[in-house]
Amino acid sequence: MKMFLGCKDLSIRFYNRSEKILSNITLSINKGEKVLILGPSGSGKSTLISALAGIIPEHIEAEVSGEVFLRKDAGVMFQDPDSQFCMLHVDEEIAFSLENRSIPRKDMDKMISDLMNKVGLKIDKKTPIETLSGGMKQRLALACLLALEPEVLFFDEPTAQLDPAGRNEIFDLLNQLGQQTNQTMVFVEHVLDGCIEWMDRVIIINESGDIIGDGEPKEILLNYNNQMEEAGIWRPKVFPEKWTEVVRNDSHPLAIKLSKMLEKKPLVKTKEYGKEDIFIRTENVEIGYGKKTIVKDINLRIHKGEWISIVGENGSGKSTFLKSLIRLEPIKKGKIHFQDTELKKWSDRELYEKAGFVFQNPELQIITDTVFEEIAFGGRQRNWPEELINTKTKQLLQEFGLESHHHAHPFTLSLGQKRRLSVSTMLLFDQALLLLDEPTFGQDEKTARELIKRLKERQEQGTTIVMVTHDMDVVDEFSDQVILFNKGRVTYQGTPKGLFTNQTILRESALIPPLHYQLMQARKECILV
Repeated sequence: MKMFLGCKDLSIRFYNRSEKILSNITLSINKGEKVLILGPSGSGKSTLISALAGIIPEHIEAEVSGEVFLRKDAGVMFQDPDSQFCMLHVDEEIAFSLENRSIPRKDMDKMISDLMNKVGLKIDKKTPIETLSGGMKQRLALACLLALEPEVLFFDEPTAQLDPAGRNEIFDLLNQLGQQTNQTMVFVEHVLDGCIEWMDRVIIINESGDIIGDGEPKEILLNYNNQMEEAGIWRPKVFPEKWTEVVRNDSHPLAIKLSKMLEKKPLVKTKEYGKEDIFIRTENVEIGYGKKTIVKDINLRIHKGEWISIVGENGSGKSTFLKSLIRLEPIKKGKIHFQDTELKKWSDRELYEKAGFVFQNPELQIITDTVFEEIAFGGRQRNWPEELINTKTKQLLQEFGLESHHHAHPFTLSLGQKRRLSVSTMLLFDQALLLLDEPTFGQDEKTARELIKRLKERQEQGTTIVMVTHDMDVVDEFSDQVILFNKGRVTYQGTPKGLFTNQTILRESALIPPLHYQLMQARKECILV
């Protein structure tokens, strides 16, 4: 019997790479199965689902050997929903999918409404796509896929750019759809909580592109925990444990671990700052784009050497504000002072000597044709000695796991590898300020921790870190201060513990705190009941 979906002895090599990214993969997926593919960044997970979806080699050229068993109709949701849209308004985008099925125009309106209801997109059909939040865009992307009536749905880190609440919404939606339609779904994900609980199978791929594990979620976590840890693959924070048991049982191993983490957190800052320590100061700043204001009355003080995390829902203005601190986005009103001088008075050269920026989309920073030259570029621009450039570049290649790709074109890297490359280009210099937009998204655990470790080392040397992130564990562990953007205002600036123990602010901002704070609150509620 011909398999429903899968491959036999599949190997793939991109023409500009000497090594294979996948080696002799044999895999069979049954109709209706929910399959989760795990592996370190750059292991070939996205390449595998691109082959199973028919994108490779149909639309992306590569040397392919072995057999691939495709379904005629397949839909793919990528990490960045904007890359899938080609129209301006919500109804037009869904209609575009329906046109591909030759649906008569007179039938489209009802179908568009039904699809929007199905994915929980409760907005006006004529809403401009550019005004949607990240979560809403992913719902729209899903509606467009469902409009094609695919046999198989592939998801390549569909929640990578979403805030925790938005991520949970998308996982819940996909779970419900899977139960209602018995749709075959294949996932690549780094964040496992919220999705691994309803998977039928988990497949593990190692750094060399080989399958090393394939089985039910509990079985994989039990039998391959050491291999996953060694490879740097994220593991779920709770599953396969039951959260109710953790809350009710003080002696549960996970409860003990979480309680110890909470004991380490001071409620107030221990360091006192003077006026001379103020590094960045904003006065009644208003930000936005076009005629639209996103956040107003931003009055902040950031001190030299602090680690600042900026948090909030998708679309709350975090990235826009970060860009405004280095003049990549103009402010609408107010003033920004950097080192006691108004930002607009700095020359570009002076400003960029002192401040570095890492974009959320690493491709926006790529300039050269090889990974080595990309890191070395800044040193060459500053006329550094060639020996110094080579030494520092090789060191960064090693630190960020990019040594074997030093001759590769940056665009051929995986998203996680591109992210590591973009950060490493900034760490070539000893700048006083580093601004980073979601530096850990799309990273496996091992490289995310290595990246944070390097940033921490820079902070200890005096560098000020300002970082936009959805990773609340990083916020809690490393931040001196947290700045919360919510509903057009800065609604909190203070310690992580002060934020994560304030239930009113958490409810109003839809923030989900780290697990140890959730445990503390759950136990309080149990006592009250």
